[in-house]
Amino acid sequence: MSKTVQHSLIVGFALFAIFFGAGNLIFPPSIGNVSGTEWVVALVGFCITGIVLPLLSVIAIINVGGKFEDLTRPISPWFYKVFNLLLMGGIGMFVTIPRMSATTHELGVHQLFPSVPSIVTIVIFFAICFYFAMDKSNVIDKIGKVLTPVLVVILLFIVGKGIFDPIGTPVVTGIKNSFSNAFISAYQTGDVVTGIFCAPIFIAAIAAFGYKGKSARKMALTGTLIAGIGLLIVYGGLLFIGASGSGFAPSGIEDTALVSLLVDRSLGSIGAVALAVAIALACLTSAIGVIAVIGDFLNDLTKNKLSYRIWVAIICVVGIVIGSAGVGAIVTYAMPIFTALYPVAIVLVILGVFQKFVPNPGSYQGAILLTFIVSLIETVGSLIKTPVLKDIILKLPLASDGFSWLIPAIVGFIVGTLIHKLKGQKEAN
Repeated sequence: MSKTVQHSLIVGFALFAIFFGAGNLIFPPSIGNVSGTEWVVALVGFCITGIVLPLLSVIAIINVGGKFEDLTRPISPWFYKVFNLLLMGGIGMFVTIPRMSATTHELGVHQLFPSVPSIVTIVIFFAICFYFAMDKSNVIDKIGKVLTPVLVVILLFIVGKGIFDPIGTPVVTGIKNSFSNAFISAYQTGDVVTGIFCAPIFIAAIAAFGYKGKSARKMALTGTLIAGIGLLIVYGGLLFIGASGSGFAPSGIEDTALVSLLVDRSLGSIGAVALAVAIALACLTSAIGVIAVIGDFLNDLTKNKLSYRIWVAIICVVGIVIGSAGVGAIVTYAMPIFTALYPVAIVLVILGVFQKFVPNPGSYQGAILLTFIVSLIETVGSLIKTPVLKDIILKLPLASDGFSWLIPAIVGFIVGTLIHKLKGQKEAN
């Protein structure tokens, strides 16, 4: 195998593994289960949020030079620090990372060793995370070479069995708009944010392999293609397995319990072992990558007053405390956070991908401002159950489909572009 192919596989596998965490194994079967015969439509919606946008986030960061800071520069100098802190704190430290540890216990260790307390699993989980993440220069290499190949083999085994020997036939569930349901449910995977977080360390890893300029960009694009193909195969299989169980899975069953039920029906006792190992590897690889990025950001933000390793330790301790609450509790409080921040991240990624065609900084400012205002109103309205705020959102186009922010983002883009242009002309005169 040539060095280029080897490096492409390492980068692609590592990217796949960091994207494929707790939510990526929990939510596809659940979405497939509620979608039933509509599972293909749901898969399209899920893949846009769970594959296309996360991979585009990596490309967006590459387009602007390799740093998230450069992606947000047209908006304002302060926006990068504030928004990144919200993403890394609100989603990374308090949702994504602890949820991975809790999922490892509930779907992995607890299934094999019911008497083991969750705190034991979670402490061991973060001890392993600390070991792998404490040397940020080798994170991608370790994940791509050591952890991912085993994870991929197990996932293909689970998915292959579910596809070629289905446990049932998808039934009509009566779901309305399976596409938007899957699209929005996939927010919970957090992968657009993960892409924004982790793109810089992938770019750094490619540079460490000795690639520069066009060769580095080609390597990055090849890696994202490999990761995208892998995610499509696994998501498609998991969603179909969920759909095939739509005829017998109890209504209202928790996401983690549903996954256990489906794998048990498909693979029996060997499935529990395979699922446990897959869960542990999936969650570890994602958690390690996100911890490394957040630790690096906080180290820079505090101007090295606390070292990278100390921040990694702090993140792990926070993960232990929150992870002990369990997956159900974390998922419950996480959705409002995603609703408020995720649309802004999506719009940022789209602007970054098409940055060559963005007329001026006002385009960024207008699109982001209106997206954030609408997302915030929708989030507050859902939390405090205010009819006035709900009515405001429902009057927006596509609101009933879950895309209340889309038209405001386009309007903000146009208005912001014009205002910035007129302002420039006025200053010139």
